Amino acid sequence: MPIPFFRCEKCRREFPSRQEAEQCESAHLIPVSATVKNYTTKPYPYSVEITFSNGEKRIYNAEDLGG
Repeated sequence: MPIPFFRCEKCRREFPSRQEAEQCESAHLIPVSATVKNYTTKPYPYSVEITFSNGEKRIYNAEDLGG
C-alpha cells in the first residue's frame, strides 16, 4: 500500500501533511524584479540582481560565463 505524501510545488520536497507542504510553498520567496549588473562580450548578462518579495536583493552570476 503506497504511503500518502504531499509535495511542495516549488521545491518538490515531500511532507506527510498538506498543511506542511502549503507552509513550505508559502515560505519560498518570489522574484519581483531583475536588474542587469554586468554584461560580457556575449549578448547575455553575466550577473543580475534579483529583488524578492521580502525586499531582499541577491546577485546571481551565469555559471556558463565563468560565474
